[in-house]
Amino acid sequence: MVKSKKINVGISIGDPNGIGIEVMLKALSERPTNDNCNYIIYASYELIVNQKKALKISTRPLKKIKSFNEISNDTINIKEVFTDPHYKFGAVDKKVSQNAIISFKEAVNDANNKKIDVLITSPINKSLSYSDSYKFKGHTDFLSYYFDLEPMMLMVSKKLKVGLLTEHIALQDVVKNITVKKTMEKLKLLHKALNKDFGISNPKIAILSINPHVGDSGVIGIEDEKLLTPAINQINKKENIISGPFSADTFFCNNNYTNYDAIVAAYHDQGLIPFKTISFGEGVNYSAGLPIIRTSPDHGTGFDIAGKGVADYTSFTKAIDLGLEVFELRNKLD
Repeated sequence: MVKSKKINVGISIGDPNGIGIEVMLKALSERPTNDNCNYIIYASYELIVNQKKALKISTRPLKKIKSFNEISNDTINIKEVFTDPHYKFGAVDKKVSQNAIISFKEAVNDANNKKIDVLITSPINKSLSYSDSYKFKGHTDFLSYYFDLEPMMLMVSKKLKVGLLTEHIALQDVVKNITVKKTMEKLKLLHKALNKDFGISNPKIAILSINPHVGDSGVIGIEDEKLLTPAINQINKKENIISGPFSADTFFCNNNYTNYDAIVAAYHDQGLIPFKTISFGEGVNYSAGLPIIRTSPDHGTGFDIAGKGVADYTSFTKAIDLGLEVFELRNKLD
């Protein structure tokens, strides 16, 4: 019997001064040796060695590689994309933060060129990462630019899935960035992702209202009536798959959300507050609608606890698991 090709899992390190490398190494230290994966970290070899020693994390051996021909199955492979080993846990240092972006960009290029099958991105600090060469608000913004697509930020846990119509923008700009066309595109994208990437054949999707109480028949606002309802009605002409819009203040009460395979929120905090309340530490950020598979843990850089060895790596483990599950599902359909 011919042994199946191992799955190449690429990992960008996030901000070296944060907890990204810690949770990554902790998660990798517990991966089973028979999980059919090669793990490739995009970083400075010396940086990873030094943090592993400082944090006293025991892993399989580390190996520096220059090309994918050098990958070893029984090591953690470090593709050295920069050589700067400097870090200071918890420090605000824009120069160090730029190494996170080098790591991320190199990993995305390899994912696009099919050298890696799954991409896991560790957390970055958005303000420290922003520069003349990286004018993006986060990972998803860059991925949208790179692939010239509009992916959906989809938060995933065993308990629920929450997608966003708008992401990292100011609250005052939310309504300006919602149109009937965009709402339809996002809902269709989510439906396709639930089917293709999560194996849900007939997904049920709920959408939350823009205004409190769905605008109270126009007393609070008409945005839901103008921007969401027409999109829902248009999609439901063929098949009744979208429900709502629902008032967000009561939607997550009494486990109502469990009646749906996914929920779409109009803006960031409307979706992320209930998601993290219900699933924090076990959630995964998944970029739906991309040709590559990209996941990320649901937490930030954790500067306040960096270097203390106390960072919880559950979400990073879940990010690896989800990436592999999506890979297997996509392969079955191909």
